[in-house]
Amino acid sequence: MDDLFVGSATEPRSLAGLCDDIDVVISSLGVTRQSASRWAVDYKANRTILDLAMNAGVDQFIFVSVAEPQLWEELIKPRERLVSELEAESISHVIVRPTGYFSDMTAVLRMAERGLVVLVGDGRAQVNPIHGSDLAAVCADAIASDEETIHTGGPETMSYNEIATVAFDALEQSNRVIHIPERFTRATLAVVRPVHSRYYGLGNAFTNVMTTDVIAPETGSHRLGAYYESVLQRDAQRDR
Repeated sequence: MDDLFVGSATEPRSLAGLCDDIDVVISSLGVTRQSASRWAVDYKANRTILDLAMNAGVDQFIFVSVAEPQLWEELIKPRERLVSELEAESISHVIVRPTGYFSDMTAVLRMAERGLVVLVGDGRAQVNPIHGSDLAAVCADAIASDEETIHTGGPETMSYNEIATVAFDALEQSNRVIHIPERFTRATLAVVRPVHSRYYGLGNAFTNVMTTDVIAPETGSHRLGAYYESVLQRDAQRDR
């Protein structure tokens, strides 16, 4: 590491000079579990960084969004607005669209720890999630790419039923999976939507993704089973 810049992405004044003497900017900045809004981070903070990059004469801007954004509906609108604006700018750019992250799949492991994995639909929809390190390599390779959009996923394409099995195997437990019919989930979400839009958005995206194949060209070397084992090892060390 040649330099470390400390600032708050949601406080533009703290970012002065961020992109000075920089050739390429890669941003995967986004809301995870913090209290900030998606519009404040996924759009506005990334827009601030994009403006800084262009004003500083950065050669290329690489932005990480998601594969199949239509499945995420309201949740992805801030991020996709930035994508649309980036595509309209003159700066050279690449949009990287991963299928999903290993960190997202931790939710399945946590359910398995409680003894039961709950899936929407029949669990046959497939995905090839990618490890953060493998995605970082894709972003680095994108610097020399002629493509403006890169779809990418991890080296293993699995159904959600198979992902549940991998989680139980990591725990050395027998499989216990329950499938909630998609029709029932959709009906429940229709009731929730008028009274709690946030829960509706999360539930609807979760249902869409779990019942739709989200597959992209396979890359990387990290395996989900090994990732699950590393999560459990970290948990054990933390609890000592």
